[in-house]
Amino acid sequence: MAWLKRALIADDHGVTRRGLGEILRDLYPGIEIGEAVDQPSMLARVRQGGWDIVLLDAMMPSARAAETTRAVRAIDPSLPILVITAATGLDSVIETIKAGANGLIHKHRCIDEVVEAIRKVAAGETYLHPDTEAEIERELAASKQPLLHERLSEREGEIFRRLALGRAVKEIAGDLDISAKTVATYVARIRQKTNLGSYVEITRYAMQNGLVR
Repeated sequence: MAWLKRALIADDHGVTRRGLGEILRDLYPGIEIGEAVDQPSMLARVRQGGWDIVLLDAMMPSARAAETTRAVRAIDPSLPILVITAATGLDSVIETIKAGANGLIHKHRCIDEVVEAIRKVAAGETYLHPDTEAEIERELAASKQPLLHERLSEREGEIFRRLALGRAVKEIAGDLDISAKTVATYVARIRQKTNLGSYVEITRYAMQNGLVR
């Protein structure tokens, strides 16, 4: 376990600072605890240097956690940051992690989980509760938009690639042993699904996405 000598707690609630301080002292006897009650005082303490970890309240006055995290990163890119939050929205969680936080723990979690989060972040690892990780994965999967060609059926994909290679409708019909009328129907569907109106657009898109050479 990485041994911490100095920790900075940034939270505008005295009870929370005291509670986190007690957890840290139980984990690391003799640790020096610094405190800050808002973003300006926190950044001033960070500039002093020598901290092993920062425990940052996500809802401090005057700034959001993501904004404060970016400000800390500008001063000390390697300082471990664990964000303590009461928020449940995934957008704020994702934004905070992208801003450079090493971990995030919800205030309603039990002490053992807070201890685990502190230990992992102090050791240079990242921490998100498994439930939060699963929620983020589901959110990202749901928000991911498929590429244009991924909207096509297998047969439509075959015809799409042949169109990109400059094959005419009659040539494609001969290649696939289907009627020209059927090919024309597929072409109409392809244009509707991809919003690519001309053969030039289809060819350009196919080349850009490695579908043809």
